[in-house]
Amino acid sequence: MAEKSRSQLLALVHEAIRAYTAGAVLHSQAVADRLGLNATDSRCLDILRRTGPITAGQVAELTGLTTGAITGVVDRLEKPGYVRRVRDEEDRRRVIIVPVPEEELPIDACLRDIGRRLEEFLRTYTDEQLAVILDFLSRSAEMAPSGITAIRDKAARLTSPAT
Repeated sequence: MAEKSRSQLLALVHEAIRAYTAGAVLHSQAVADRLGLNATDSRCLDILRRTGPITAGQVAELTGLTTGAITGVVDRLEKPGYVRRVRDEEDRRRVIIVPVPEEELPIDACLRDIGRRLEEFLRTYTDEQLAVILDFLSRSAEMAPSGITAIRDKAARLTSPAT
């Protein structure tokens, strides 16, 4: 097979990112369905699992959702026991959202199997390849918030009446 040009490689990477993103969104929705959550609530729960205990305001900042919307998310996550609200010991007016440890939740074997399958898949890469994958994913994740903000700002400008 002939070597691909840089422009061909870039086009293939763009297409692979689109395919990966579509799969990730659909996978995320399947997990949310399995947990009895909507997609937004499931993503917020994932954020809380990665960050650990944070305030609702911090969740809002990380997601771009309003604090009012996050209140509803936390209410829905608290009801089945995925998170709990805890008063901040230093400032009793603040409430910290604490994710319940996974081992304390009745998450079924299907969801646990996802982690095992991913681990097996990642073992097929060398340490050097994993370092490149980690760099790509980390830098992509760092870019995401500004991209989300830009999309929302443009949408707001398009829907706002001219002043």
